[in-house]
Amino acid sequence: MVKTDKVNVSETYAESVVSLSPFALKKLGIISNQTLLKVDTYNLVCIPYRLSMKGAVLLGSFSRDEIVFFQRFKGSLAGLNLVLQPGDSPAPRKVFCRCSLAQFAPMKGRESVGLISVEFRPCPPDLENLIGGYVMLMDRLRADYRDLSGKTVPVNPETAKILGFNNYATLNSGSIVTKLALFTLGADRLVFLAPMQTPDLQPGQTATLRLFFQKYQFNVAGRITESIRLPTGVQKGTVELEFSPELVDLLEMYYLEAKLGARIPKSAV
Repeated sequence: MVKTDKVNVSETYAESVVSLSPFALKKLGIISNQTLLKVDTYNLVCIPYRLSMKGAVLLGSFSRDEIVFFQRFKGSLAGLNLVLQPGDSPAPRKVFCRCSLAQFAPMKGRESVGLISVEFRPCPPDLENLIGGYVMLMDRLRADYRDLSGKTVPVNPETAKILGFNNYATLNSGSIVTKLALFTLGADRLVFLAPMQTPDLQPGQTATLRLFFQKYQFNVAGRITESIRLPTGVQKGTVELEFSPELVDLLEMYYLEAKLGARIPKSAV
């Protein structure tokens, strides 16, 4: 792997903000339930929500009175403790971030959840490199999403095993929620079979699919482009998919493993 100069990373990705989805937490190696924010003499258990080289947004469970109390510390110095264990790390490590408290307010619509913003003074180098590496990964996955456009994998026992697919998927479109059997799968589209009792799915409808793999369970947004009734009454349909980092990551690994497997002599199996 080519090493990236630290200064270039901090300059190039200084404005990038990472939304800490389960995928992002896994790739960054952040153990979210071990995050602590020290404000004055108080240690607050928080969950990272967004992260950048300039600061972080955290979530915590607080009463209304507690939120009002901690608002008095706005502008004061604080300390953020993160526990990280990226995939190639043999053991967790702690990263301490000196910061200032920029905001402590209730989350809109959820008054028992505190939304805490902190500004780093400055961002620790380890965290800076980790954020830069993740943003570069996302840039690569978006490029791979375009490159894999139109390429699909037939879903059968052999490919499902390589993909780690649990043979379970659901579709939610308007008032329709149904299980699916995947027929083919690609980064930008999938073809499915829906049970005969499923109401007619209309082309043009937006849809959210939830896909269950051993490595990830995730939602991907899309649009139904085709749906027909087969003679058996089962519906066969196609969904154009928006970019999903989890799906592209899984397909990348699938094509790599399929290529490596093709090179193994039969006598060695």
